[in-house]
Amino acid sequence: MFAAGSRSDVADAASARALGAIRVAGGIRAAFAAPGGLAGGMTALSDLSERGGYRLGLPSTFALHAEAVQVNTGGGVVGGDRLGFELAVGRGADVVYATQAAERIYRSLGPAAEIDIHISLGAGARLEWLPQQTILYSGARLKRRFEIDLAADSRLLMVETLTFGRSASGEVLGQGLIHDVWRARRDERLVYADAMRIDGDIAKLMARPAIGDGARAAGVLLYMAPDAEEQLDAVRAALDRAPCEFGASAWNGLLAVRFLGADPAGVRNGVIRAVERLSGRPLPRVWTS
Repeated sequence: MFAAGSRSDVADAASARALGAIRVAGGIRAAFAAPGGLAGGMTALSDLSERGGYRLGLPSTFALHAEAVQVNTGGGVVGGDRLGFELAVGRGADVVYATQAAERIYRSLGPAAEIDIHISLGAGARLEWLPQQTILYSGARLKRRFEIDLAADSRLLMVETLTFGRSASGEVLGQGLIHDVWRARRDERLVYADAMRIDGDIAKLMARPAIGDGARAAGVLLYMAPDAEEQLDAVRAALDRAPCEFGASAWNGLLAVRFLGADPAGVRNGVIRAVERLSGRPLPRVWTS
């Protein structure tokens, strides 16, 4: 005996097999260096590899730091894509890394999209990792892993924001997956580890008070720097009366802020307040254009 699947299940399986051969294997590997090292100097791109429709733009900043803007010419990510991003910021270099637009994770016919991100900072290096939000479409399946390696005196300001569904069109998420894993090491010693997994009916799960209490957007900010713990009160003050829920804590030479809200614009507002307080310089132009 056997159990027959529905016509839609059979059609999805056939489509998944047909599309499997054209899934993207892409990403970016980039390195930045400052000729003067710890003595300063203008940061410049020293190595670049682009694959699978991803490109890196380098707009002029008229400043000593370099600005890099990631572009996805394919327009989004689908189930089965395998993406890797490696960013190395060398000794004394200073980089702001952003994305041209929100990253869209489309409905999957089965396999998850997998994104691996590896960031390394040399002595005295500074990086602001400021991608725009990741939007999960109904049926999306996404696995991401962040591996971060820092020197003792480097400075990292890192933001990741998730929007659950296309809120402007009233989309309610159905079955899907989001699985994030974070590992950060300073001088090869693990100082931050985190994991989040939501698997199943995402809208129903996010409606639970203990999970999201109806939130449609969530974000995390990680600040790792010699002065990280000293910035806690200032960040909490900057977020006073922000139009979203937040929690901020500092320990072990780092500061972490989590954001949650029913309105993605409110979460974005909170993220911007915290970033501006910690960065001390304007947001990348792609955030305001």
